[in-house]
Amino acid sequence: MKAACTTSRASVVAARVADLLATPEQARAWAGERWWPQSLAQGAAGVALLHIERTRTEDGPWSRAQAWLECAVAQGVDASPAAHLFYGAPALAYVLHRAQSVRPEFGPQLARLDVAVDRIITARLEHAQERLAAGVRPVLAEFDTIRGLTGLGALLLARDEHHPHLPEVVSYLAALTEPLTVDSEEAPGWWARVGPGGKEDPRFPAGHANTGMAHGICGPLALLALALQRGIAAQECAEAMGRILDWLDTWQQGDADQVWWPYWITRAQRSGAEKVVGPQRPSWCYGAGGVAHAQLLAARALGDAARAERCRAVLHRVFTTAAVSPVVNDASLCHGYAGLALLAHTTGTGRPEDLLAPAVGGGDAHTLATELISTGGIGLLEGAAGTALALHTLTGPAPEAGWAGFLLCAPTGGTRG
Repeated sequence: MKAACTTSRASVVAARVADLLATPEQARAWAGERWWPQSLAQGAAGVALLHIERTRTEDGPWSRAQAWLECAVAQGVDASPAAHLFYGAPALAYVLHRAQSVRPEFGPQLARLDVAVDRIITARLEHAQERLAAGVRPVLAEFDTIRGLTGLGALLLARDEHHPHLPEVVSYLAALTEPLTVDSEEAPGWWARVGPGGKEDPRFPAGHANTGMAHGICGPLALLALALQRGIAAQECAEAMGRILDWLDTWQQGDADQVWWPYWITRAQRSGAEKVVGPQRPSWCYGAGGVAHAQLLAARALGDAARAERCRAVLHRVFTTAAVSPVVNDASLCHGYAGLALLAHTTGTGRPEDLLAPAVGGGDAHTLATELISTGGIGLLEGAAGTALALHTLTGPAPEAGWAGFLLCAPTGGTRG
């Protein structure tokens, strides 16, 4: 009865969020200064995806998706090398890829975006190869899921797993895992010269090694695993994943009741001068949920049954305790209940409806929807559009999350059409 109640409320709350975000004009006041139309994470592109998926299931009119797509491109589309999966031409390409199955007439626009994305990836790879050749430490935006080549690789997997750039991205990520020398000491190749915020930070004078799915090495691990499953650069993928998994094993913390990994490792922590911090929030972006999920993908790709079983146990523990955990305190895809529900659905190690229950508990649907928007914003990654998308797709009669390839936690693989 509880599950049925959650499912019913989830559908109603999702519909109410969609109503409140029916048009850009309605949402403009909610967004305030966080109004970035080309953003998949926080802007019109992400809200369009919510309405596209609701149109796909015949739960919303196409006119809403159309209005948001028009808003996303109204001021032009950034096709510079600074664009990435969550902003600009790649973000629009991802959204139109999902839209094309509902509206095939988007083919020509998508083809033009593909050309722009190809140029962006070429420039990004050239810059990364120059940095590798120079032996300089990377910045997070070079390789991570949100702004880097891992995210662009996720787009290629979704659009066309046979794309000629995909093996190049995979080879780059494999090279990223090769050790480099930092102040006369060997360090992992993803040891960034910046802080976790992506910029020079006096609190991280020697940089850091980031663990997370969003900005750390677990994003590349997940993409390498998905590539290996498709037979792409098999030896490179396997060797690179081995290096990443060894690092994660070294820094695994806790016991059988609570396994966790630090968000990042500093030079002082690596030397033993400081202790690692945790356990922290077990979300998609950082923490045990995302890290164990990436390792599970790797274990499946490598045929490592023992690691896969350990990861399933960690995920099961995360999902059974998250609803009562004080460190999980919002409903978002990025670091809240919606993201955990998506991981539970993808891995089959938890009940999405239980994880979504805190997002729909208490109050009427309008109040809940209003709170989701007012506290998290309109966006897909950290806001109400993403939560509503999870509520809509994960608690329906036939849960399906093909839209979630941008988080590297849904089945991917397509052919351009």
